[in-house]
Amino acid sequence: MKRIGALFCLIIITMTLLVPASFAADSSNSGNTDSARFTIESSTPEDGATGVSVENLSVKIYFSKEMLPESKSIRQANAKQFKLTNAKGKEIPIRVYYSHKERKDGLMMVVSDIVDTDIQIQGNTEYTLTIGEDLQATDGTTLGHEETIEFRTLDQSRSTMVYTIMMIVMIVGMIFFSMRSAKKAMEKENDQKQKKDTVNPYKEAKRTGKSVEEIVEKDKKKKAKQAEAMAKQKAKEAELEAELEAMEAKRNAKQKKASTKKVSSPRPISAAGSQYKVKVVTTQSPQKPQNKTGSTNPKNQTGKQKNAKNRNKKK
Repeated sequence: MKRIGALFCLIIITMTLLVPASFAADSSNSGNTDSARFTIESSTPEDGATGVSVENLSVKIYFSKEMLPESKSIRQANAKQFKLTNAKGKEIPIRVYYSHKERKDGLMMVVSDIVDTDIQIQGNTEYTLTIGEDLQATDGTTLGHEETIEFRTLDQSRSTMVYTIMMIVMIVGMIFFSMRSAKKAMEKENDQKQKKDTVNPYKEAKRTGKSVEEIVEKDKKKKAKQAEAMAKQKAKEAELEAELEAMEAKRNAKQKKASTKKVSSPRPISAAGSQYKVKVVTTQSPQKPQNKTGSTNPKNQTGKQKNAKNRNKKK
């Protein structure tokens, strides 16, 4: 029994001494593995973002290490580590770009490439960018685990409706305030005009030292002159309007006369350039039987000739 107890105690002591060393070794190995890997520091759009633009859909990713491998084969292999899919799992064609200016910041860009395809980026749709664990940095280290960035595109129909409502509200507001300003300006003008035209005889008498009767008489004369001037102006306007109407009537008459063309003499249709020929057929009337004794009304004989012939016969 004593030997078994001693052996048991020896095993416990040995395990107590070896366990911390093993944990230390594991932690040191784990630390070396983590230091050899790299992570995603930030992205645009961020994971879980909403309202992402549909046009030229792209994702910028900033890694914790420089991401510009010198080998072309490694860069081609890295491009295969990115995959963009929609909510139904359908893969979207993409292009992967490296940044030469911001290489120390570890910038990479993934851009949708749908120009020569029938695929369209839909609004209000969730998309997922998956980054494979074999993505390799410039120093040869790999990502070590798969990363995903999920985001939702902008609902264009809703934004269009919001923009349309905002535009209508702006237009209505502009019209309302314009009409209100014009109305206020007109009211102000009318008030000023009334103030100028209306004379308070008592205040004016107090201000000038004249009698109320003189001020009232002066105001009457002033208003009479204004009415006379207004009447003259209206008469001039009426006269000018009458002259304009007369000129318009005269101009219309000239136009009507100019539009009426007269023909000085008959002209054949060939004079106008026509080549159409009209064949005229004359019909002869049946000849009357000739009077052997002579005609009492010879053909083509005038009245004077007839009278002269009759006088000769009487002689």
